[in-house]
Amino acid sequence: MILAILSATLATILCSLAYRFGGCSKEEGKEKYPWAPEWLFKSWVRDCFCSLIPAIWALAFLPGAPWWCYLLSFGLGWATLSTYWDFLFGSDNYWVHGLMVGLALAPICIATGHWIGLIARSLTLAVLMGGISAIFGSVDIEELGRGASIGATLPLAIL
Repeated sequence: MILAILSATLATILCSLAYRFGGCSKEEGKEKYPWAPEWLFKSWVRDCFCSLIPAIWALAFLPGAPWWCYLLSFGLGWATLSTYWDFLFGSDNYWVHGLMVGLALAPICIATGHWIGLIARSLTLAVLMGGISAIFGSVDIEELGRGASIGATLPLAIL
């Protein structure tokens, strides 16, 4: 469990940065994060890395699912990270965004029997992502926080 938490800490940092960098324009990224390579300031960076990191973490700490469950979770993660559900609600809905990001691990959690972990993580992500966006008015804090919550909640999936 200690290794799961330590690796989730690393995932928290990486997801936080990927989520924020992927939300920056090239100009904003160069201004705010001059030390980061320019290629990080593309939307696919958020979608790719914030879905790949949880899938890899799950492969290490939620073993036993067929290989395609990890691949499917990666794809679902990418899909859920690419929308804020404004097409459904008329404006960005970070509560649903968080819920759906959490549910992206459903194929793995279902295959490994970690239903409680799936529900706990999904609901926690909904509250964290929605709450962070409702409370803070800074895009930096919001995006770093939403990204961090993706990694920070990974140990819940073990429940």
